[in-house]
Amino acid sequence: MKIAELVEKSLGFVICPDEDGLSVEISGVEYDSRKAAPGSLFVAVMGYESDGHSFVRQAIEKGAAAVMVSDDRYGEFRDVENKGVIILTSSDTRRALSMASSVFFRNPSSKMHITGVTGTNGKTSFTYLLESVFQSQGIRCGVMGTVNYRWPGNEVEAPNTTPESRDIQEMLKKMYDSGVTHVVMEVSSHALELSRVIDVNFNTAVFTNLTGEHLDFHGDMETYFSAKNKLFQFLAGGDKPGRTAVLNVDDDYSVRIGKELRDSGVSILNYGVSMGADILAENSSVKNLITGLAYKLEFMGNTFDVSLGVAGRFQLYNSLAAFGAAVAAGMEPDAAVSGIEKLVNVPGRLEVIDSSHGFFAVVDYAHTSDALLKLLQSVKEMEHSRIITVFGCGGDRDRKKRPEMGRIAVEYSDFAIVTSDNPRTENPDAIIEDVLKGIERENYAVEPDRERAIERAVSMAEANDIIVIAGKGHENYQIMGREKIHFDDRETASRFINERPSL
Repeated sequence: MKIAELVEKSLGFVICPDEDGLSVEISGVEYDSRKAAPGSLFVAVMGYESDGHSFVRQAIEKGAAAVMVSDDRYGEFRDVENKGVIILTSSDTRRALSMASSVFFRNPSSKMHITGVTGTNGKTSFTYLLESVFQSQGIRCGVMGTVNYRWPGNEVEAPNTTPESRDIQEMLKKMYDSGVTHVVMEVSSHALELSRVIDVNFNTAVFTNLTGEHLDFHGDMETYFSAKNKLFQFLAGGDKPGRTAVLNVDDDYSVRIGKELRDSGVSILNYGVSMGADILAENSSVKNLITGLAYKLEFMGNTFDVSLGVAGRFQLYNSLAAFGAAVAAGMEPDAAVSGIEKLVNVPGRLEVIDSSHGFFAVVDYAHTSDALLKLLQSVKEMEHSRIITVFGCGGDRDRKKRPEMGRIAVEYSDFAIVTSDNPRTENPDAIIEDVLKGIERENYAVEPDRERAIERAVSMAEANDIIVIAGKGHENYQIMGREKIHFDDRETASRFINERPSL
C-alpha cells in the first residue's frame, strides 16, 4: 500500500509533511519496534511502561520505511529524513495506529458480522454462549477474549482481553480470509479508553453490568462508565444496517445507555428479570443446580424452557444476553435457545471439578467484590452442607476492593482460606493484611501458599461440601514479582482430590 492511500483515508489524523514520500510503498504497520521489517511503517505510541518514541530509531535500523510520531515530538526526529525515512505525524498516534491498521488490512470488520460485549463481569461466558449458538447453526465464528483468540483451526494465547488495534485488524483479516463470517469480541474498558476498537465496525453491542473494578486505571465509576459507553457511541456512529444494542434492563448504567441511544437509529433489545424486558426470564422458574441452570424465557409472546449445561445463577443474565445477540444476528429464537443449551463448559467460570468423595470443587475467575458476591450467592443456592472458599487478591491492582472481598468471603462461606492470587510486585503478606481488614468473623484461616491453601480445603471437605476456588479461573499461571510460573487451580485441586483417601 502506498503512503498516499493511507494518508488520504485517514485524513485529519495523519499528516504527511513530505509530499515526496506519498508514493512510498509500505509493507506493514507496526507499533512494536521488534517486529518492524523492511518497508514497514512504525507508529510510536505511548504504552503503560514505555514510550514508542524511544524505539523509533530501532525500528529504522530494522528497515522501517516510514515512522509516525506525535506532532509535538517531530523535532526530535528530523535527522532520520536524511536516511531516506518518511516521517508522518499525528496529534494522537494511538488513534492513528487504529485507523492506519484498519486501512492497511482493508477494513475487514465491514465484511463480517461483529458483536462486541462490554461490562465488568460476564463477558467471557457471553462469548462462549454466543459462539455455541453460531456453531450450532454451522456458522464459522471467531472469538477474541480473555481466555484466548480463536477461530476454526486456530487458537492464539490472549495477553490482553482485547488486543491492540493493529493486532485486532490483522486478526480480523486472517479470520475473514479463512471464511469466518461472525466474530464475537470481549471489549474491555481499557481497550475502549485506548482507542483499540474505534475502527471496528460493529453490528451488535452488548452490555452486561457495571460494578467497581479497574478504578486504579479509571479513577472513579463515572469515568469507568464513560469508557464502557464508548462502545455504544461507536455502534451509533457506524454505518451497518440493523445495528442493535442488547442491554441489561436490571443494571442502572445499562438503562442510561438505552436512554442515550433513543434517537440514534440503533435498535434496542432489553433483557433481564424485570417486567417490561424484551427478553424476560421468569425469576420464579429458576433452578440453580451445580450441574446446570434451568429457567423459562419469554420473548415476543412465546415461552421457551432453557436448560443450560453451565452452572451459576449469573449465567442467567449471560445466556439472556447471548439469546438477544443471536436474535439480533438473525437467528430464530428456538435455534438461539438450542445453541446456548449446547454449551457444557466455560473455562474457569464456575467450572466444576467432580470427585468420587461426595463433595464438589468449583473454580471461578471471580476477582472483584461483586463477582465474588454473585458467585458465592449462587453457590449458596445449590444443595450443599458447607461452603469452603479459597481466594486472594491480585497485587498492583485496586486495593480498595480487598477488605470488601474479605468480608464477602467469610459472610457467604462456612469457612474461608485467604491466600495469594497474583501478587505481582507487591508483598503477598501485605495484600493479605488488606484483605483481613474487612474480616470480623472467626471462620477463616490464612495460608499464603496457594497450593497449600487448596490442599487444606480439599483435606477438610466432607460429603455434600462445595469448595469454591476463586480469583484465577482459567489462568494457568501465577505472577510472582515479574516472573510468571505455571499454576492452574483446576490441576491443583484435581490432584489433591485424586490423592485424598475416600471418605
